[in-house]
Amino acid sequence: MTDIQLEPQYREAFDTWKRLPSPQSSGQLLKTVKPVINTALRTYGGTSFSPTLRTRAKKLSLEAFNSYDPHKGSMKTHLMSNLQRLRRIQAKSQQIISMPERVAMDRLRTDDAGLELEETLGRPPSDSELADFTGLSTKRLAHIRQAQQPVAEGTLMQPTADGAGMFSPASTIPGQTTGSDAWVEFVYGDLNPTDQFVMERAMGLHGHQTIPAQQIAKHLGITPGAISQRMSRIQQLLDQRDEFGVL
Repeated sequence: MTDIQLEPQYREAFDTWKRLPSPQSSGQLLKTVKPVINTALRTYGGTSFSPTLRTRAKKLSLEAFNSYDPHKGSMKTHLMSNLQRLRRIQAKSQQIISMPERVAMDRLRTDDAGLELEETLGRPPSDSELADFTGLSTKRLAHIRQAQQPVAEGTLMQPTADGAGMFSPASTIPGQTTGSDAWVEFVYGDLNPTDQFVMERAMGLHGHQTIPAQQIAKHLGITPGAISQRMSRIQQLLDQRDEFGVL
């Protein structure tokens, strides 16, 4: 059997995380390998890397822990190899300079906040949670996303062949708020964070691109069937618009 090549200074934290993965053990392992992360940031991010790059480095490190085999190499070698992706992330972040300065700064801010919340919550945050954390409104979040890639908002769900349901974009005029839009936001605001995330990604709210139920399920770590149930409940709420006389 191949000898364990995991460095002694990382063994206790790695073994604890491997035995009982949790936000606490993940945080301790990240703290232990911080010198390696710092080396990768200097090597792949340059002297003036973007504010979000350290958060991205932590996220990549967490992914690398899952694929690490102590019998095949050292932790430092494995992390440095996986963190090479920071070069591409840094180069992409520098493209934001071409955007208006305020939008660019808010984009970096929301990217960083989103990753920090995902690390804390164990799932991607809803826009409501992101707005509360950053102090930006959901309308501002939509504006930031649409500065990159405009997406239609104000949508209703249409059934699909597999019965899972999929929201399809409706035709709306950018900048205008219709009764339908107001009702959609009213329903959205009354949901729990997980259902808000489902609604955002399925309907393309707040500048998000629409994605299928299977992909939403993957993001949240639950089954497509559970997403289908949530989408069905959301649709039932949307269908109550006429009962309340919303035009």
